Amino acid sequence: MDAAVFGLIVADLLAEPMDLRRPPNPGGLAVINSISLATGGNVCNTAIAMAKLGMSVAAAGLVGDDILGVACVERMNKAGVDTSAVFVNNQSQTSASVVAVEPTGERVFFHVPGVTALIDEDTFNRCIPVFAQCKWVQVGYFGLLPKLTPALPKVLAALRKAAPNTKIALETVTPPASVDLLLPILPHLDMFAPSRSEAAVLSGENDPAKMVAFFRGQMPQGLICIKLDSEGCYLDDGNAAVTVPTYKVNVVDTTGAGDTWFGGLLTGSIRGMPLEQSARLANRAAADCCTALGASAGVKSFEDTISRL
Repeated sequence: MDAAVFGLIVADLLAEPMDLRRPPNPGGLAVINSISLATGGNVCNTAIAMAKLGMSVAAAGLVGDDILGVACVERMNKAGVDTSAVFVNNQSQTSASVVAVEPTGERVFFHVPGVTALIDEDTFNRCIPVFAQCKWVQVGYFGLLPKLTPALPKVLAALRKAAPNTKIALETVTPPASVDLLLPILPHLDMFAPSRSEAAVLSGENDPAKMVAFFRGQMPQGLICIKLDSEGCYLDDGNAAVTVPTYKVNVVDTTGAGDTWFGGLLTGSIRGMPLEQSARLANRAAADCCTALGASAGVKSFEDTISRL
């Protein structure tokens, strides 16, 4: 198995376009183009993107005992994602979001954490047999796993012991959890990829190179990436650093672009692509993601994607 993605499995109800700056009056009605159900969260978004890019990938996490959980699992299976480490928990509903897609393509989320709030050390440990079969494990999001985050140093050390050849990546979310929680996690990572705004909160720095230098205090080895939004990304592997611009597209919906970017970067790394080429693949996949409604519809095959770098 190339990778496993652990963390948030979310049912997204997408509504577009929603002009939140000019909503209807109380009791009023606004007619929009579409309302659709899609998968979301780092597990669905990253795993499906990687599957479309030709990787063998497993999903890992919790869903509720409800129709939203069934839909998420079915859609991941249909995309070719292994769901043997997706467990049903009947203590709460499947994590879900109403995604209001504005006319510009930007989105606003109204979120119910559901079973995500129940993900803990035991949940992670149940997934280790699957993780041990993988080249990479991505964990996300740092900031939305309240019961697990304090235990991450312990469980990542256990994973490293059980599967010494499996590499570990961490994805963050806005706003991230406390930097005091992050610092003990960093030594266990092979890849850390916050956005610029997340890295600024965590490091207190504004320059990408200075952000990386801050994280290197606890993560001397491995790949540190700063997602620079519309400007591309900054990657530092400890030996060299590159800044790679993004690709310009007509934006329909930015939902899942950051997760797709991460999936593209993992794909490039697994395929042994050079640092800059991996970044270009990530940027191209993320740009493609923005050209269709939902987190995965715009992602192309690896051959199609790499032909347009």
